[in-house]
Amino acid sequence: MIRSMTLLFNKAGFSLFEVGGYLRDELLGKASHDIDLTTNARPEQTLALLIHGGYEHIYTVGMAYGTIGAIVEGQHVEITTFRGEVYPTESRKPIVTYGDSLLDDLSRRDFTINSMARDPSNGCLVDPFKGEQDLKNRIIRCVGLDDARFSEDPLRMLRAVRFACQLGFELNVVINKPESLVRISDERIREELNKILLSPNPARGIDLLVNTNLMRYIVPEFYGLIDLGQGKNHIKDAYEHTLNVLNRGKGRDHGEDNLVFRLACLFHDIGKQFTYTQIGSDVHFYNHQTVGAMMTRDIMKRLTYSNEECDRVCKLVDCHMMPLQMRKIEITPRIVRRFIRNIGSVNLGMLFDLNVCDVRATRNDRVTFLQHLNDLVQESLLEQPEEMVSPIDGNEIMAALHLPPGRMIGEIKQYLTDKVVDGALEYDDKIGAINMAEAYLVTLL
Repeated sequence: MIRSMTLLFNKAGFSLFEVGGYLRDELLGKASHDIDLTTNARPEQTLALLIHGGYEHIYTVGMAYGTIGAIVEGQHVEITTFRGEVYPTESRKPIVTYGDSLLDDLSRRDFTINSMARDPSNGCLVDPFKGEQDLKNRIIRCVGLDDARFSEDPLRMLRAVRFACQLGFELNVVINKPESLVRISDERIREELNKILLSPNPARGIDLLVNTNLMRYIVPEFYGLIDLGQGKNHIKDAYEHTLNVLNRGKGRDHGEDNLVFRLACLFHDIGKQFTYTQIGSDVHFYNHQTVGAMMTRDIMKRLTYSNEECDRVCKLVDCHMMPLQMRKIEITPRIVRRFIRNIGSVNLGMLFDLNVCDVRATRNDRVTFLQHLNDLVQESLLEQPEEMVSPIDGNEIMAALHLPPGRMIGEIKQYLTDKVVDGALEYDDKIGAINMAEAYLVTLL
């Protein structure tokens, strides 16, 4: 595919090279789904060549920055014109200029491992900054001077940390001006943080962000956990404990919910810094989960996470102490159903995994109890697999009781939901629900 495209460009008098993350991953023996190419053809010439070559599914959303894309044999291919960029002071939006030199194009890139090119027609590698050697030595190093590269685009500081975590490489850069991160949008920072959390070593990534002071411009609240003692039941301070939980959490697979789960691992004890209480030799953090959930919402809103992501992470943070607190009570079927209702069935697996990672990072391992509680929850879900809600909705309540819309409808629906949770009403018993609603209405009038 790439060779035929290269031949098309070569016949028209243009060069075409494999570059960027695609080439880096190829040299590392990793599969890459997106193909990055660079050429001395201008964007309009690239577009004309692709059309002439019969390529379909061409997109031009990046044309203003010199990039033409296409989907070829199910793979995204992006072709970018050789370019050089001049970054105005206090801005990361580049002024784009096109060039004719591959060397100039490579010299503007961020790290040596991303600054190589390969000719698909003959496999020859162009490597002016010894990126292949850095791949073999497993190091992240800037092209040229660190300060110059990071000044051009401060987001590169986060990218350096991210590559170190994703690839397992050493970080061989010096970050002197973490404060320049304020020039970057919250959305771009959030995306890099997500990639760090979803990397094979998220705890190392967070530690690098803290030690380079980048975290002060992402989640400054995190520094409040450093050196925060947690008493006799804990081995580490709150910061090291959090990294331990995050490290354990990386081995728990929740599919599309992995980001939600790892954010919960990161923030589960964020509220401890404001709830520290010492009574004699004992240390307590009363309601740290509630405080932490409020802090988490503020942090995630600041970083422009979606409402759904905020709600789910905050729910896990707010409820992460609940399973262990249930050790002190008699666990009846009604208690289990209310527990499921409170947590939400979609969050149960993540909550139990968060609990297991949490307790295994302390001196008191209560995994046996957590497994017992989880077994009870699974049994309850088998008996009543549907969501525990009222068998009839608001419209059905209004129709059956001849009531207008209003607050009373919500009260009746909540009453019926509580009856389902208590086991007094089956989740699919509409007739029983109407009878109960009629009886309950009398008490409201």
